[in-house]
Amino acid sequence: MLLEFELEKIAKFNRGAWLPIIIIGVFFIYFFSVSDFSEDNYHTIHASFMGCIFLTMIIMSGVKILSPVIQASIIYISYLIINSLKYTYGEDFMFSSGYNIWSILILPNLALAYFIFDKRQNNKYWSLFYIFLFLQTSLIENLQNHNLKADSYYFYKHIGMFNYPALFISVICIFMLLLQYVIRGKILNVTTLFTSIAVFVGIYYSDNIFAFSLFFFGASLILLVSSVYYILYIRQYDEELGIENYKEYGRKAEQEYPLKYSISLMYIDEYERLNKRFGYRKILLLKKMFLERIRNLNTDVLIYNYKQDALILAFPNMNASESFEKAENIRRNIAKSIFVFNENNNLQLTVSQCVSEKKRSDADSMAVLVRAEESLQKACKFTRNITIKA
Repeated sequence: MLLEFELEKIAKFNRGAWLPIIIIGVFFIYFFSVSDFSEDNYHTIHASFMGCIFLTMIIMSGVKILSPVIQASIIYISYLIINSLKYTYGEDFMFSSGYNIWSILILPNLALAYFIFDKRQNNKYWSLFYIFLFLQTSLIENLQNHNLKADSYYFYKHIGMFNYPALFISVICIFMLLLQYVIRGKILNVTTLFTSIAVFVGIYYSDNIFAFSLFFFGASLILLVSSVYYILYIRQYDEELGIENYKEYGRKAEQEYPLKYSISLMYIDEYERLNKRFGYRKILLLKKMFLERIRNLNTDVLIYNYKQDALILAFPNMNASESFEKAENIRRNIAKSIFVFNENNNLQLTVSQCVSEKKRSDADSMAVLVRAEESLQKACKFTRNITIKA
């Protein structure tokens, strides 16, 4: 089996992408179709923007997903700074040093927030990042108080409301986020991409108070809706592999499976060594092709992600003997397969697994899984590339 960088196998169109596309599309249609914005519309947009920002921060802080929280903070701070500069300088705000410097910083800040805080885990750098933002805002405040002007040729010349450095840096940031999405296809990445595009458009039209507020509201709405969708998605699915996770196995086993079923707990042998040798992207592609091979061998099997190196294969209406036969067939076929990374790297992959049948004495589906885990750990102390019964 040939294993190479195939774009369509890693960068499938993410289910989360249609949400920000629809939102930003609606905002574009609304902006270009409405010729006159009333003051009531402006107040509604302003209130909606504030509501989305604070909802995003409250919800995502509660589940400890920091990237949207910090991005919401950046958007809110940007909204305040630019409106403050408009109030101070009037129509000449675009020539102030504060505005021109902040328009350079806003898109890099959003991109940096994603790249630093994209993982769902406690991150010790969040406080340092807020200090970093505070230092930036202090600089803007200092420039604003001293009424300094941006006399540089590159600051004075604008395309839309972007000076040349801000435009180039912002386009580079958006391109980097697009490339990251094409490679990894994560929900939070596409969220950051379209949030940044909406902010970009808002800055571009920042001389129009309605357009500025409208597209910043669009950015905050994309961030809120996509973040909530991300929470719901990862409760059921493994985002990278696109298959259901072990929590969903537990739910379905309790609510949907028949009384008789068996599972096979399957570990990829020497996974850590493979990961260090070949890297994240190739191992991800390997696992996707690995899943495809399992499905081709047995179309009835239900596959769940358990750990980075482990899967749960469920066999409804089968006892341990029937499931063992199917699981052993899968193991043998995988062991025969040759995965080719390039001309110099051929890989033969092996797996170790344990088949466990649901018993009447089991309290729940997790008891079936725990029994398989314990039996397999004992067996793997002595050998690998095996199929055993719990």
